[in-house]
Amino acid sequence: MSHSGRSAELLQRYLRYLLARNRSPRTVRTFRSILSRFLEFLGGKDLGEVTLDDVYSFLASLRERGYSERTVYTAAVAVKKFLEHAGLRLEGFELPKRPRELPRYLTPEEVQAMVDAAESLRDKLIVSLLFSTGMRVSELVGIEVSDVNLEEGSIRVRGKGWRERIVFFDGRTRELLVRYLSEVKPSRYLFPGRSGRHLHYVTVERVVKRLAERAGLGKRVTPHVLRHSFATYSLARGMDVREIQELLGHANLSTTQVYTHVSRRKLLEDYRRIWG
Repeated sequence: MSHSGRSAELLQRYLRYLLARNRSPRTVRTFRSILSRFLEFLGGKDLGEVTLDDVYSFLASLRERGYSERTVYTAAVAVKKFLEHAGLRLEGFELPKRPRELPRYLTPEEVQAMVDAAESLRDKLIVSLLFSTGMRVSELVGIEVSDVNLEEGSIRVRGKGWRERIVFFDGRTRELLVRYLSEVKPSRYLFPGRSGRHLHYVTVERVVKRLAERAGLGKRVTPHVLRHSFATYSLARGMDVREIQELLGHANLSTTQVYTHVSRRKLLEDYRRIWG
């Protein structure tokens, strides 16, 4: 087998490993794209012969082509983890400085405008659940009817690494959920797709994007933006950051603490709006 063929096989094994570890479809898709470009950049060079200079040159090429700091950072992480999985450790390799980008978020009024713009009950419920629970899109599509507790107003979800947790939904979402269960009558998955499987996450992404456009929000909205909006709104209304960490399913508190910066920015914007 040629060097390029062996590298391609190692990449497929690594991607299967990510899937087995229940990494999100978005992560797997991103890593596949980045690592395919990395192998192409190597030009058939055996992975065992990859040097620090090869990796840094690849990252530099991404910068030269205009990729964002965030994308270059993600590429560095992907290459590092892939090479380590293949048994190669590059001594002295340093990740680029991670860019600090504050999460984008919507106001409750903007989210309601999206709900109002939806024509189907399913799409209204999708937006309402993503915002009121803060769950990931991969968790949303995996919800089974048996996971829903209408009396308590909670849902059992399976997050990264198949870790289960309980999230909660508000009264407005409960009304949509009751109507949806009564009218649609899903059997296994709350949002059924084709051939007995659940709805695909890409379908949800398209729904969210379309409703943001219909609502005239004038900004790019994804399911993850709704997750950010849940956390930002919860913090602004006085919820403890550790409680938000548990509801979001973050393993580390530092991941959640970015929302304290978002809340502080919103506070400054409100102050300037009032005081000039």
